[in-house]
Amino acid sequence: MFLTRLPVGGFYRFDRENLAESARYFPAVGTVVGVLGGLVLLAGGLPAQGAVFLAMLATVLVTGALHEDGLCDAADGIFGGNSPARRLEIMRDSRMGSYGALALWFALTARWLLLTALFEKNPGLAAGALVVAQTVARGASVALLFTCRYARAEDSKSKPFGDAVSRGIFGFAALFTVLLGMGVFGGRILAPLVGCAAVTALARRLFNAKLGGVTGDCLGATQQLVELAFYVGVLWSF
Repeated sequence: MFLTRLPVGGFYRFDRENLAESARYFPAVGTVVGVLGGLVLLAGGLPAQGAVFLAMLATVLVTGALHEDGLCDAADGIFGGNSPARRLEIMRDSRMGSYGALALWFALTARWLLLTALFEKNPGLAAGALVVAQTVARGASVALLFTCRYARAEDSKSKPFGDAVSRGIFGFAALFTVLLGMGVFGGRILAPLVGCAAVTALARRLFNAKLGGVTGDCLGATQQLVELAFYVGVLWSF
């Protein structure tokens, strides 16, 4: 319900108090998104570029562009403000600035190029990478929630997760992520995971320096960057 637009609301009575606990399942939700995107990638019988385009469209529709929106807002705030308070204020603004537009264009273009390169190597490799990348990228969000303070004092959509992700929640999410990656790629998953961990650590350092913590937009931006890092790692490893 929180990370996708899938119509699952009828199966669950929403309870705000359960939001923090649900973070342990972020990677599993990423797996669902990745599987849906992977099925679209393989089902159309299209050339690489068309297949990747439709798969990207499917993942954006399933998530409601939640993470892409976070990337735009984070880029506008971090690079457009001169103080933590001003950066957070810019990130709250619904309008997109030049930094956000550039970040989104580069991220989408890089995703299209990387997935196309993987598809041209092997369509199955591209589909597997899409599934695991979506999983790992959401695992990175849980890592940030576990290791960083929440930067906003006021209430927000992601506030219930702030400073509430326990060691057990993080451990469950991390274990699921690693086991899924090993199940798909075996021992060759190591290099992509190391690259993703490095990108997550750099994002954490940037957000702490510029904002004094993380927000929901930071989680979305990290998801986008880690997803790209995973594709690069798979291309390098395979």
